Amino acid sequence: MMGDRNILVESFVVGITTLVIGSTLMLLPIEGIWFAYFGTFLVGFMAHIIYESLGLNDWFCKEVMN
Repeated sequence: MMGDRNILVESFVVGITTLVIGSTLMLLPIEGIWFAYFGTFLVGFMAHIIYESLGLNDWFCKEVMN
């Protein structure tokens, strides 16, 4: 049961991060549907880079998942 809780916490954090980065990208004045697809990729890419550079992914795996 504890593993399920950890996955929910991680999913919540990733969801909030996606909302923040995605909302910020929507403020850019870019026309065309291509940006929706590129923006979706960019949100995941940026979130992963941010978590890795801050060491949060490693910390979460070591401290929370154990």
